[in-house]
Amino acid sequence: MRSSPPVFVVPYKTFAFPANTVTSPGELRFTPDDLAHALFTTGRAPGDRAAHGAASVYEWLHRTSLIPAYIRRNFDGELIRSDLALELDRSEKVAVSYALGQAMTAIFCRNLLFVSHLLHVDRYASHYKLRFGETRQRSDLFGSASNGWVVAEAKGRSGVASHDLRQKLEQQKRSVALIGGARPWLAVGCVASFPRRKRAMRLDSYDPDKDGVESVEFTVTRDRFILAYYLPFLRAVEVGGQESDDVFISGSFESFGLRVRLPRLLADRLRAAEQGDVEGLDEDVRALLDAVTSRAPGVFSDGTVVETNWRDALELAD
Repeated sequence: MRSSPPVFVVPYKTFAFPANTVTSPGELRFTPDDLAHALFTTGRAPGDRAAHGAASVYEWLHRTSLIPAYIRRNFDGELIRSDLALELDRSEKVAVSYALGQAMTAIFCRNLLFVSHLLHVDRYASHYKLRFGETRQRSDLFGSASNGWVVAEAKGRSGVASHDLRQKLEQQKRSVALIGGARPWLAVGCVASFPRRKRAMRLDSYDPDKDGVESVEFTVTRDRFILAYYLPFLRAVEVGGQESDDVFISGSFESFGLRVRLPRLLADRLRAAEQGDVEGLDEDVRALLDAVTSRAPGVFSDGTVVETNWRDALELAD
């Protein structure tokens, strides 16, 4: 049996959230599996065969490989950067910070706002050939929670987050007025940063409630959203070899220290949706998840499992 992965601790503060939404300040606690899962769901490459096929899986493997290469866990469990990360040039640091910012936003939304499904806006737009008007100031991520849709703008910084960044982030995160005809429950902006070169990560999150000047509507159906969300998982399982047991099918990437698992019945329903049977997908998936998440340990709220084997790398003394 696989040993439990170590736990990261990242302090956070929230600003301007509605009362009784999030306790602040606080600590986010999560595992490398959580971080890998978040990097998977926030990736921009779609999982449909027609667009990129297996390339979307390789894009995810590239993103998750950032963790054992550039992330370490100190004796207090804090998330710090490896010596290799500190030696990167500016453009490389920007790429790492960008990916971490998105992943930490996903973890914040899942752990504190109970967002079960969160994906990159471009992945949905690419899959369904959607345009969101003329504005370029729109949020990175959106997803569903029990209280409604959540919109999230993610930023990552290798140094101190500036005051101007907060203003820009607030403008982008409130750029979405409606999703599928409904006003979002929350519009969140998150900044993951490393205030000092050798110090640990921190997260700041903001929630002003007014719309931006160029706010737009996302034309989304829940059935289409669910299909776009899960297709990368289905592609990963297929590319990784499709091992199976009574409940899950799995794709293994042993050289990367990764394994992805998807409920067998969910995979079958997704394949049918790919062939055109999309209507009712959201309702069907909810019923499947009620059965799966109550039976198996280590299952995320979306019914998937992402397992990592990076303990030695993360606790390596550079």
